Amino acid sequence: MKTLDLVASASTARPRLGALLRVFVWIAPIAALTAIGPACGSPTKGSEGAEKAPEKAGADKPADADKPSAAAAPFIAPYLTIQETLADDSVDKLAELAASVVTGAESTADKPGVSEVLAGAGRVPAQDIETARVGFEKMSMGVISFLKANPDQQGGLEVVFCPMAFNNKGAYWVQKKGEVTNPYHGKMMLRCGDAVEWGKAPG
Repeated sequence: MKTLDLVASASTARPRLGALLRVFVWIAPIAALTAIGPACGSPTKGSEGAEKAPEKAGADKPADADKPSAAAAPFIAPYLTIQETLADDSVDKLAELAASVVTGAESTADKPGVSEVLAGAGRVPAQDIETARVGFEKMSMGVISFLKANPDQQGGLEVVFCPMAFNNKGAYWVQKKGEVTNPYHGKMMLRCGDAVEWGKAPG
């Protein structure tokens, strides 16, 4: 009788064990993905580790708070157009835009970052979009330095960082506030990047 009871217990245990194994196999991949951590473009965290709540549109902000300053240096507007053009995977009119950057920077040639802006602008007109993006990255570092030294011209603009640009070397750029438009990966990874506070940006 005892032998029969043991056989019956084992027969009952097998389905239960199989069910437990199936649950483990289903849960394990999810746990592994969770452990990897946030990907490029994931929500930013506050100092306590909680996700920041999205700001309400128009709350306590002037109507033009998110528009680039009208007092910005003349090279900022064509720089922003270059950023948008590269984000669209295009090289259209890059030569003209780079020339406008150079012309616009002449009056501020002695200011911080402008020498980098001019150096980068020389490479942007390349018909090879990857070369143009390398030049844009150089120009962006100059633009960030210039705007950090002239905070009154930061209105409506933000610094964004993509950790995956240039084979995971990472790169910064300046764009109009709003949705991320990545000039280094274009449409392939258009929203890859996170805004960086001006005080924590390089330059």
